[in-house]
Amino acid sequence: MIALALIVVTALSVLVAGVLLYRSSHLTDAPYGLANSGRKIPSETEEHKVVAVAEQFCLRVDAFDGDHPDEYQKLVTEMLTTKYKKAFDTEFAAIQQLGVQKGQTGKGTIVASGVGSLDADSATVLVVHDNTITSSAGTTERHSRWTVDLNKVDGKWLVDDFTPVS
Repeated sequence: MIALALIVVTALSVLVAGVLLYRSSHLTDAPYGLANSGRKIPSETEEHKVVAVAEQFCLRVDAFDGDHPDEYQKLVTEMLTTKYKKAFDTEFAAIQQLGVQKGQTGKGTIVASGVGSLDADSATVLVVHDNTITSSAGTTERHSRWTVDLNKVDGKWLVDDFTPVS
C-alpha cells in the first residue's frame, strides 16, 4: 500500500514538474494556469521595435521641409500601412493645394514614449514629442502627445493610424 502511494505521488510530481517546465518556456498571458491560452507574451525586443517605429514616425512627421515636400511625403509614407497611406496621401494633397510655404522647416524631439498595448500583429504606442517649426514668419514650438497604432505587415511594423491625445 505504501509502495503504491509512493508511485502515485512520484507520478504526480513528475507530471506537475513537466507542466511547469513546459509553461516556463512557453509563457502566455495566463502564467498561473495549467492550460496554455496560446497568446504569447511579447518579447522586450518587439516592444523596442514598436517604440522605435512610432518614435521614427513622429520625428519624420515633425521634420517637414517646405522646400522638398515630395521627399517629406515619401519619407513618411514608407512607414505606413497601405490603408493609412491612402488617407495620408489625401490629406497631404489637400495641404499642398493650400500652398506649401517655401523655407518652412520643422524639427522634432522625442520627450518620452511607452507601449500601451502589444500583441503578435498590432500595437499602440504613446509618444510625447516636441517640434519646432521655423519659417519667415518666425518660430513656433508645439508639444504633442500621440497614440500611434501599428500593424505588423509581412514581418515589419508599420503605422496604421495616429491620434493626438490631451
